[in-house]
Amino acid sequence: MTSFEVGICTGIVWAAILVVWTLADITTGEPSQLLLLISLIYDGYDFTPKGLLVGALWAFVDGFYSGYIISWIVFRLV
Repeated sequence: MTSFEVGICTGIVWAAILVVWTLADITTGEPSQLLLLISLIYDGYDFTPKGLLVGALWAFVDGFYSGYIISWIVFRLV
């Protein structure tokens, strides 16, 4: 497995987690404090359909770079 593949997988997983987590919090009422913090970090992410798509895109990019960099470092050490 390459660092690029790990980055893609990490990005997809983090984006999916954020979408499911946001939808779960929206249906139960008020969003959690951690989601409010994430909305401050990811520009354009809020609790609307458009904001959810923007947040998913940010989460994918964030997850991709995080997974890519960490796996690149790990693969170099092994």
